[in-house]
Amino acid sequence: MTAIRVFLLLFVVATAMHGQTNRVLTKDSIIQLQAAAKKMTSKQQFNEAIRYSQRALHQSALAQNDSLIAESYCTLGAVYIQMRFKERAIESYNKAIEYFTKKNNEKRLMQVLSKLGFYLFQNNQLEAAEKKLKKGLMLSEKFQADVSSIKPKYYIGQLFLKKGEYEKAKDCFSKVISYCEDNPEYSSSEDMLQGAYYFNGNASFLQGDTDAALDYYKNAIAICDTSHKKHLKLLASANKKLSEIYAKNGDSEAELAALKQHIEAFETDNVKKKDELLSKIISKYGIDEYESRLESIEKEQETKEIYINNYQRLTTILVVILVILVLLTGIFYLNQRARVRTNALLSGQNKELIEAKKQIENVSKIRTNFFSLISHELRTPLYAIIGMTNLLLLEKPEKFQERYLKSLKFSGEHLLAIINNILQMNKVEASKMKAVEEHIDLRKNVKNVITSVDFLVKENRNHIDIKIDEHIPNILLGDSLKISQILFNLLDNAVRYNREADIRLRIKLVTETAETVHLKFSVKDNGLGIPQQKKHVVFENLAKGIILTEDNGYLDLGLGLTTVNNLLKVLKSKLHLRSVLNKGSEFYFELALKKVEITPMEDDIEFDNKTYNFEGLSVLIVDDNAVNGLLTQKILERQHIQTKVVHSGFSALDIIEQQQFDLILMDMFMPKLNGLETIDKIRENNNNIPIILLTAMEVSDAYAKAVNTNISGVISKPFEPEMLYDKIDDVMNQSSEE
Repeated sequence: MTAIRVFLLLFVVATAMHGQTNRVLTKDSIIQLQAAAKKMTSKQQFNEAIRYSQRALHQSALAQNDSLIAESYCTLGAVYIQMRFKERAIESYNKAIEYFTKKNNEKRLMQVLSKLGFYLFQNNQLEAAEKKLKKGLMLSEKFQADVSSIKPKYYIGQLFLKKGEYEKAKDCFSKVISYCEDNPEYSSSEDMLQGAYYFNGNASFLQGDTDAALDYYKNAIAICDTSHKKHLKLLASANKKLSEIYAKNGDSEAELAALKQHIEAFETDNVKKKDELLSKIISKYGIDEYESRLESIEKEQETKEIYINNYQRLTTILVVILVILVLLTGIFYLNQRARVRTNALLSGQNKELIEAKKQIENVSKIRTNFFSLISHELRTPLYAIIGMTNLLLLEKPEKFQERYLKSLKFSGEHLLAIINNILQMNKVEASKMKAVEEHIDLRKNVKNVITSVDFLVKENRNHIDIKIDEHIPNILLGDSLKISQILFNLLDNAVRYNREADIRLRIKLVTETAETVHLKFSVKDNGLGIPQQKKHVVFENLAKGIILTEDNGYLDLGLGLTTVNNLLKVLKSKLHLRSVLNKGSEFYFELALKKVEITPMEDDIEFDNKTYNFEGLSVLIVDDNAVNGLLTQKILERQHIQTKVVHSGFSALDIIEQQQFDLILMDMFMPKLNGLETIDKIRENNNNIPIILLTAMEVSDAYAKAVNTNISGVISKPFEPEMLYDKIDDVMNQSSEE
């Protein structure tokens, strides 16, 4: 009986020890999984990091350990932050807060509230961020000895600074400075002390106290260590602010020295970022992997060489057998030789044809790139010429000056039309042009085209009569731009090569169904006309893209008709001609356009009568061309828009950190850091400010280049001011709705 009791006692003790051991092993394995997730995150192997985090979370739940569950959610939230999954990161940290609250772990609760609050602040969720940081701030009073207790105050100080509550911000940063300087546990590798001095400087500067700001910036610079990556960005920013203060005080020597220090710190920071990025790439993909792949390729090459050698031996045997067969059958041998010679000749010709094709493709590609470059380089100064002319015309010049300015504007717009025609020809030949479907108001398009040729009409004393079938709907679905270009070129030819002539534009409804309308467009003049024997030459040259001229200068068709023919091909139509010598010519074509249902809200609004409410709107203009930047600024200031002009992507990134804007107008082509690269860097900082691209490229080409870039719209230079106002109005309305 005693033996049985002893046995049962030993069994109970062993079972209890086994259970305790299992709990220890389970906790250790969960901690190891969390550590593995953090390691995978540092290597940017996010799929593995999520897998480890979720396993840790699952095992923590099975073990019913709330502390480990909370830590697992923290690990998962850190992974989601690196992956930029904002909503999932916030959800994970909120779960961690829930479990730390349940366990009454106030220290970890303070730390997680602080981290989540700052993350919300970085994502512009200021109200939610303030709530979290204030909760963390209340808990921090219980852990004054721990360095992490000062972080809520440091973060909420930045929030107050962004909200414009400068005194509250300065109070927070002053307390951070006192804590960091008095606490021996504060590490010099941290950046809170430097940041507190810097942000105190910003608050003083914004309050107009430049003397105090100067002292704070100098203190921040003095304690920054260039060997620490965290300090470099602060060092660059503080020196930039110093230069602004020195410039304001008129101390150019000190300003230059500060700018030099700013550039050195900025460039050093960039070099370290590149090195860090390279290290991440090596860490993520691994040099060993490339070496193993190289070894695999070398092995494959050896296998192929063995195969080739065996193949060559086999070929030799076959040739010997073939020679024996040829000796036995002479006729077959002769035929075989003839066939080989023929195949060799064809093979050589094929190689020549393939090489010629490659050369033609290369020439075509070079030509396409050349036209694109020339287009950009010509459109850029044209923007300044046409835009400045528009501004001068709006200043109510003298009558003789107005005539000169209108002539200058017409010449610029005509040169732009020639450039557009050349580009259209190039696109058609490169098979890049496609038809698009958009809302089109034919009456409005015709009005704009007539305005474009009005100057030349008056110069040549012509008269244009317009008649549009009243049964044609106001709004249709078609390619508005291409139809406008076709009508412009036909009218431009009619006006240019006839003097004191009557020109008639007609748009007639031919047939109509429930879904479409079939329209006939015609441009007719009563001028010189084209001889019967020359009509086929016109269309032959249209097809070949050759300019038709005659010695007397009377039949100089230029690029206009070629462009019309190319555009009509894209729209699946064809240009027709009726002409009688000395009686005039008529060019006409037909198009099928789709009907579209519209609401009363979509009624046409004339630009001349449209008003805009841009009160308080602040716009940043980024353009490396100083003249074009000034022109854009003057156009916006006519609508009382507040503007700031910078001339590089780097300057744009700097000023966005210091000043808030409602909208950015970004030039696409800039040296060192172009417009698209600048936008990517702005978006990397979670800045969702609306951005409109201003470019000398065509809109379709610009959208193709910016397909992976988060932009709000594109405007092609040169443009009418009303186009820019309308685009800004649309973008800001969409932004407010979101």
